[in-house]
Amino acid sequence: MSRFQAPRPKDRSRLHDLKDAGGRMYVCDRGPIDAPTLVLLHGLLVHHYEFRHLIPRFAGDYRVIAPDLPGCGNSDHRPPEACSGYTVEFMAQAVCSLLDRLDLRGPLHLLGHSFGGAIAGLIARERGDSLCLLDSSCFDMELPLEGKLAMLPKVGPLVFTRVFGRSDLRRYFNRVFADPRQIDELAIDIYWDRLARPGAREAAYAMMIQLPDLRDVTARFRDIRCPTAVVWGERDELIPVEHGERLAALIAGSSFQTIAGCGHAPNEEAPGSLAAVLEEHLANLG
Repeated sequence: MSRFQAPRPKDRSRLHDLKDAGGRMYVCDRGPIDAPTLVLLHGLLVHHYEFRHLIPRFAGDYRVIAPDLPGCGNSDHRPPEACSGYTVEFMAQAVCSLLDRLDLRGPLHLLGHSFGGAIAGLIARERGDSLCLLDSSCFDMELPLEGKLAMLPKVGPLVFTRVFGRSDLRRYFNRVFADPRQIDELAIDIYWDRLARPGAREAAYAMMIQLPDLRDVTARFRDIRCPTAVVWGERDELIPVEHGERLAALIAGSSFQTIAGCGHAPNEEAPGSLAAVLEEHLANLG
């Protein structure tokens, strides 16, 4: 039973108008309004739905805030030039603007997955009582062939924004999961529905081209002082475990843990194991 005895509140999920932070931002907002806050920041090509297994598990004891980042999901898909190119810094500022609007109470806990990890790390330098970095984008990435093609001037953005389709997204998830048999086809349909909306692939491409070089962003993680757990799928093909080990070494006092048999998205492939790790991390904060 939850330690909060008040009846579970009505789902507060809705669009928030943040004119100075990329337009309207959709926020999944569940759990007791006066509870500690758990913020979940998603990765590229997806949106808050990637946390569908974690949200109900934690919404009894925490106010769970899972936004669709600017340019993603149900949020506005404004042109990149109107959103500072959707840089990590811009995204972090947008999330902070959102948090300032939400009347949050009690401790603030951050979890960022993949590209969302880079964003969460920047936010944690300034605010937050704990941080969990999940298979986070951090150091220089070795892109696969299709990724290198996407980086080619003129050709790359044209192919990604005009040719990339659901079958390509599904093929990408074959590399996200250690066991592709666990891929949820309904989730792929939902991700693709949002990614196929006008302006969404242009926004995603602007984020994606930052991945090969996040060194300047990650270098600032040395300033993180809140308790930090670095968690990695031990079979992550997109961002190898060695990156997680380096990241944990960079952040003073952080812990490092892998999730067995799991690829790049433990939140989808092994949500029960990830939830147990996150619960332990939060419980150890005292």
